[in-house]
Amino acid sequence: SENPEPDEISNKILDLHSLMKVMMGELTPTQDAMLDRALVLTYRNKGITQDPQTFKQPPPLLEDLFKVFIGMESPEAREMADRIEKFVKGSAAGIFNQQSSFDIKNPFTVFGVRDLEENLRPVAMYIILDYIWNRVRTGDRKKRVLIVDEAWYLIKNKDSAAYLKNFAKRARKYKLGMTTITQDVEDFLNTEDGKAIITNSSLQIILKQSTAAVDRISQVFYLTGGEKHFLLSAGVGEGLFFAGQSHVGFKVIASEEERTLIEGAG
Repeated sequence: SENPEPDEISNKILDLHSLMKVMMGELTPTQDAMLDRALVLTYRNKGITQDPQTFKQPPPLLEDLFKVFIGMESPEAREMADRIEKFVKGSAAGIFNQQSSFDIKNPFTVFGVRDLEENLRPVAMYIILDYIWNRVRTGDRKKRVLIVDEAWYLIKNKDSAAYLKNFAKRARKYKLGMTTITQDVEDFLNTEDGKAIITNSSLQIILKQSTAAVDRISQVFYLTGGEKHFLLSAGVGEGLFFAGQSHVGFKVIASEEERTLIEGAG
């Protein structure tokens, strides 16, 4: 950012700590502490410290953290190095082990993760969200909208779920409107973070649901018997629209212009 704060590097390391746990999975308390030390050391090796003047230095790559783990020469550190090796030397290295080369200047930007392996998508989505968060937080305060599709990928992991919840809570302060979209609403409702994101949204749209999911949704949104039946039998583009305590049935009808665009894209 243009006027970096001294705790900027501490916040970055906290975010990276969560990202590494998304990549590596569960860590023991010893490994958790080791990860913190390794991240600080990785930045220090690049000449980046708490001093804001050092923030202009090129940031480290994942490979630099990998080398720090190897250099620790302990079985726990070696195991952690093994867990991130595929991101450094494997097929994913080209995505996760180099500086990003893009800069958002367009009024509308799409980050697509569809072509990634399924287990890599939560990692990529976390990195993209972190990039967007830093841009929004340190850039111009102007109205923006962020849409996170297939958000259940992030909810599956408790660290990325907590990050998404905190993102949603803090977004409004920076004039950012946030929409989460998921086909697996049960995944959201089965975690405290997911439930908090859904219930704290000012607007909710629920489309046709399976018999298994509708009972859980009914409990959270206090649906009537008629609303439950409507969600079970809803057609394409039909659903319930929630605004505060108001529940309204709706049907989406595409305009001729939208129909042309959609059919042309198909």
